[in-house]
Amino acid sequence: MNHSDPVPPANPTTPPAGRRIPLPLGKPFWVYVLLAAIIIVFIIEQTLPLFATAIIPLLPPFYNGVTPADFQGGSTSNLVLVLMGANFRPLVEQGQVWRFFTSMFLHIGFQHILFNAYALFIFGAETERIFGRTRFLVIYILSGLFGSLASFALSGATISAGASGAIFGIVGMQVAYFYRYREMLGTFGRSRLINVGIIVVINIFFGLSMPGIDNWAHLGGLISGTLIALKFMPEYKLVDPYTVPHMVDASSPLKQAWVPLLATALLAAGTFALVGV
Repeated sequence: MNHSDPVPPANPTTPPAGRRIPLPLGKPFWVYVLLAAIIIVFIIEQTLPLFATAIIPLLPPFYNGVTPADFQGGSTSNLVLVLMGANFRPLVEQGQVWRFFTSMFLHIGFQHILFNAYALFIFGAETERIFGRTRFLVIYILSGLFGSLASFALSGATISAGASGAIFGIVGMQVAYFYRYREMLGTFGRSRLINVGIIVVINIFFGLSMPGIDNWAHLGGLISGTLIALKFMPEYKLVDPYTVPHMVDASSPLKQAWVPLLATALLAAGTFALVGV
């Protein structure tokens, strides 16, 4: 070896000590689509009472006896929530399991939509940049569905709605990511892991101490999002360590497709066990 040649590091996948290496980050897209979707759906919830007299004759027999007064309140009306796809136990038990999905886009009142929209933007934009569009959307939907299933199975609530389960899934993605790369990201990574953990504890505490909060949906989304993300995240590899060192994602959502497929199979099995369809 010529004395002018650089000495290779012991581990070519580890960033050189004290040197900042750029990570492959994407641009958020789905988080803005999801934000637009929940806002549009909320507007529909609020305006549906204006069309109550036209809607009532079109309703199936299950809704016999409803009046325009039952629509009042918009997003806070149980009738409006059920009509638009809330996680409503009697109808889910009749086989309407699609409500596990549609309920993720509904919200009950202005405070609910404002809090969830803010949380989705704050946590979602950063997480989508890290995980990429495909991984982000897949985990968001799956954790939301697991949250709905957990709510149906354990909460005892007759009706539930909201994106909270999926948003807690995003928080779970951050827990998995900063845990996985806590050493590589150094002090920043470890501090972020601690901060996310504090956020989780605070939200669980408030959820347990305040009425009307679907804690099982939150926990279902958080746990499923964390577990799925542990195996469905970027796999960093250091390239060009002697010239322009940078990280690349050595894996891809396609290579890791077995993770969401397994999660979907477990979700389907749980749904079948609880609902029978």
